[in-house]
Amino acid sequence: MSAFIALSSASSTVFPTASPTADLLSMVMSLLLVLVVIVVLAFFVKKLNPNLANSEEFKVVRSLPLGSRERLMVIEIDNAQHLIGVTPHSINYLHKLETPLKEKELPELAKRFGKLLNPQSPPNKKN
Repeated sequence: MSAFIALSSASSTVFPTASPTADLLSMVMSLLLVLVVIVVLAFFVKKLNPNLANSEEFKVVRSLPLGSRERLMVIEIDNAQHLIGVTPHSINYLHKLETPLKEKELPELAKRFGKLLNPQSPPNKKN
């Protein structure tokens, strides 16, 4: 019987719990760690991803996804717009556009986010 009492008293020992301040600090540090990981991964994706940024010679005017990996793109080269089909295996020339499409204006939030990610790039010039 005494062994049962000793066993029950040993199992009922109370372990000290963390204070609410320590829990809050742990949660904030975990959140900051996740945010730092997201920023670092965004930096690597930006550096390692093939850059389709617009330049003076080559601009992507419009892009329309057709499936998970296929898309139609209107590109502008030497002041002429061309329609191309892009798949994971090939790029096909489809048509030269006689009447050029206007370039879509980006939303203000997208412009500010792009400027935040790439501060050294000049703003897009509109013709």
